[in-house]
Amino acid sequence: MQKKILRRHALSIRRSLSKEQIKSKSEKIRRKLFNLSIFKEAEVILFYLSLPDEVQTYEMVKDSLRIGKRVAVPVVNLEEKEIIPFELKNSKFKLIPGPFGILQPDKDDCYPLLKEDIDLVIVPGIAFDSRGGRIGFGKGFYDRFLSTLSDAGSVALAFECQVFDKVPCDRHDVKVNFIITEKRVIRCYNIVGEKNVP
Repeated sequence: MQKKILRRHALSIRRSLSKEQIKSKSEKIRRKLFNLSIFKEAEVILFYLSLPDEVQTYEMVKDSLRIGKRVAVPVVNLEEKEIIPFELKNSKFKLIPGPFGILQPDKDDCYPLLKEDIDLVIVPGIAFDSRGGRIGFGKGFYDRFLSTLSDAGSVALAFECQVFDKVPCDRHDVKVNFIITEKRVIRCYNIVGEKNVP
């Protein structure tokens, strides 16, 4: 199945979930994430800030800060087509509209973070497979960002309905190490950091 067709199909399924389903499933995913050893061991975590129909991350961000994690979120640089990580100062951060309808922190509530300081990236997406394949919105921001990290692990958060037998991947696509759904934790690699090897 072509990327565009699968993206449209997966988005349609995800957007059919009710607010109550999204909230309930997101909470189950949050519990699985917080029990994952790679999360427990990480000191600095980059979280995506969720759209209304995605696995919800706002409470995860706040809970991570409460338990002593350093938390960063992405700010998009449209000119350079890149993600810039900004670390949140505390759990009382304000969010403002950013590109593509995605919220991002007010500059007064965060400061730039070096990529090499990140231990774990929490990745969004539209469709996934158990080998770590991922389809996003097609802009390539996360693929470019993940390809610049050498030591950080990656965990994708998804509803079970977003996991397929196989998603088409190009050479520049970066696979994730783990996928967490409301039903299971999928370990895609034996070694954290193996980005493109099954």
